[in-house]
Amino acid sequence: MKNKNRLLDEIRQEKEILRRECAESEARLSEHWEYLSDNAPSLLINSAVSGIVGWMGFGSRQNKEKGTEVSESTGVLQTAWSGLMAYYPLVWEIVQPLLWRFAVKKIKSLFSGKKKKKRRDDDED
Repeated sequence: MKNKNRLLDEIRQEKEILRRECAESEARLSEHWEYLSDNAPSLLINSAVSGIVGWMGFGSRQNKEKGTEVSESTGVLQTAWSGLMAYYPLVWEIVQPLLWRFAVKKIKSLFSGKKKKKRRDDDED
């Protein structure tokens, strides 16, 4: 009887430990999901650009002697791109009003035609 009670207690303890581990892993997964959902655009753009640059042969190459990957800097282009990605939110906040202004002006110009001014040269003849 004591042996059955001890086994039952051990199983209950294991069950509680597994529940805690499950809750911890769910919390970790939710943190990872939040990170991915917050940073998805920049992650996708960075991975696409690095893939294209690697495909073109600029990003990284295989070292034939050692069989390890060696990273090379592409210089100005990569530095400019990484700077743009670092300041992407700030740049977007600056560029967005300019784009809105440009779009509104273009739409306004479609509906209100500008009158052509006569040149003085044409009047003097």
